[in-house]
Amino acid sequence: PVRRRPPSAEPAPPGVPRTRAWAMGGRGQFQPCTLDEGVGPALPRWEKSVVVTALVVHVADVCLDILAVLLFLSTLQWGFLISSAGVVLGAWVVSGLYVSFGASGAANGGLSENNADRIQRFFLNFTQIQIFAEAYRCIVVGGETDYFHTLRLLEALLESAPNALVQLCALTLWAANEAAPVGAVSLLRASVAMSFVSVGLGLAMWEQKVQFRASCGYIMGVAVLRAFEVASRTLTLALFAGLARPFGLVWILAFDYAVMVFIVARHRSVHLTYGFFVALPLVLVSLEPFVWRRQDHAVPKDAYYGVRVAEAAAMWGVIAYSWPVSYNMYTNTPVDGYPIWVSSAALAILATVGLYGLLPFVWRAARRQELSRDVDDWGEEAKAEDEYSDSDHSCVSGNEEQDRLVPTNENEEELPPE
Repeated sequence: PVRRRPPSAEPAPPGVPRTRAWAMGGRGQFQPCTLDEGVGPALPRWEKSVVVTALVVHVADVCLDILAVLLFLSTLQWGFLISSAGVVLGAWVVSGLYVSFGASGAANGGLSENNADRIQRFFLNFTQIQIFAEAYRCIVVGGETDYFHTLRLLEALLESAPNALVQLCALTLWAANEAAPVGAVSLLRASVAMSFVSVGLGLAMWEQKVQFRASCGYIMGVAVLRAFEVASRTLTLALFAGLARPFGLVWILAFDYAVMVFIVARHRSVHLTYGFFVALPLVLVSLEPFVWRRQDHAVPKDAYYGVRVAEAAAMWGVIAYSWPVSYNMYTNTPVDGYPIWVSSAALAILATVGLYGLLPFVWRAARRQELSRDVDDWGEEAKAEDEYSDSDHSCVSGNEEQDRLVPTNENEEELPPE
């Protein structure tokens, strides 16, 4: 069960219709929220800042990915071109289909929606217009942020993480050579760094979405942890791919995918058919929120990170054994790209240390506010009973949260409806 703050006993101001919901806007103050007009309570300033930051990161990441595709096209790097362009177009198509035919389609039109409306919305999202509309609705109109969070999550998992791996491989195998054009290294580095930020922020925002309340410190910790996680994974894979050519990367990804599917089938938290799909992004980053219970994960976190530690140890063994020399004794010249190899290895080690150094603290904080995966199924219904919002107080200190948001009497604990 999830502890939820009981509704305020203070009556609504006189003259307010009973169909109007009231959200807590500060101590002793209330802000109106006209549900009849489809307008939610005003977002607190810190949530608006998160949405604005996420939108800026999204635009920068997409633009840098497009520039990287154009770089591969202009230099006729067909392997990197097909991989990067396929990732970008595939992510846009999947997110467009989700917008048009997924769960959000009912919210935008329901059963009365025709195919022409769905096709129009698909192209709006494919051209990246839909996310601007959702950001405007969250910031200016004051609507729910769930839809925006989901679009950002899809972009982070389906575009940012895979493209970070593709561009890191291009950086270590091609851009460091003298034949690469000027500025190729800088462009790829900027795009990879923005992908790390995009993944960290996207997964942290989803962590915020599934909770009734979440402190700013916890969300920031999750964002940093997720950025470390994807950086450690992709940098190690890129180094391994350069030293275990030509099929080393393909074999390690195929092996990891098979392991993820096996864990999904053995854990039995989700249907195996769904497991075949969810295992695809799991080869690069763990996507499920930390606050979910172990039995609600498709791949439990302890099993996931156990596999990651074993794979990292095996890949670093190959990397150390096959490490390239820094000086060519036959031509009496330095080896091209050796500084990039050294910097990539150093960043991979730092990211790995940061990941496993921060993981125990985030894990401990997540266990204090553990949630069921199905809490969203009854959370909106439960909220409608007393109409309150925790968002305005989600940045207060831990002591204040415990005093004001968590009931101390066990009789006040509320359970989800049957």
